[in-house]
Amino acid sequence: MIIGASGGGAFPQLFLTKSTTWVPPQDGTVCIHVVGAGGGGGYQAYRRGGGAGAYAKIPSLAVTTSGSYTLVVGAGTTATGGASSIAGTGLTGTKTCGGGILANGYSSTGQGAGGQVSGSGESWAGFTGGAGGSGGGGGAVGVYGTGAAPVNSYMGAFTDADGGGLANSGFGIICGGSQPGVYGVSMNSGQAVTSGTYMGTRSGEDFCGGGPAYSELYNAPAVAGNGGIGAGGGGAVGYGQAGAYSTAGAGGDGIIVIQYLPW
Repeated sequence: MIIGASGGGAFPQLFLTKSTTWVPPQDGTVCIHVVGAGGGGGYQAYRRGGGAGAYAKIPSLAVTTSGSYTLVVGAGTTATGGASSIAGTGLTGTKTCGGGILANGYSSTGQGAGGQVSGSGESWAGFTGGAGGSGGGGGAVGVYGTGAAPVNSYMGAFTDADGGGLANSGFGIICGGSQPGVYGVSMNSGQAVTSGTYMGTRSGEDFCGGGPAYSELYNAPAVAGNGGIGAGGGGAVGYGQAGAYSTAGAGGDGIIVIQYLPW
């Protein structure tokens, strides 16, 4: 599925969120960005963040209307994220960006690892996704280097991509968000959330990790934030019996962006 196109005229830009067979609508040179899906957070005994999907790109590829490409876009869930890949006319084999790994909420060292890049040829290169945090924040997608892990226990990780969101991408550059999910707790400055209610945290923007959540009330489960596109979900832990009902954040879906270039 193409969720949007920009760039207009002779240089369209396509954002693909579902697996498909793509036939170029016009001859030209394209840059192709591929992002794997994020992994889900952990929620059992420990809140641990999910890993982010890998990122890679083909910086320049000549395409024609007689070509055909198999595009697989990984799905983000509360499990390990799905891999995204591309194969087709003029390419050397299949090129893949693996999904982020599901966090293990039963382990004190169970934060999810980032997805890996595989494949070669056509100057294909990219980076491993960011690992989830031990405090529950989700890992981030890395565009210029290995994806970041959270720097503290109160939020998901920041992406290193240029800001403004995916809509600002164009001509060989892919952009991400600037805000990860933030920490949510069921008792804030002495103001307790009503017993039995669910507490949610903000999900991460594009490529940024989901926020962790913790409940300090016996019957108030915690609900963590989802990862932004390609990023890891946050982990959640509820106090007492609420822990059984807490909900970890899901990893963000992967994406493939195809940009026609003027050179």
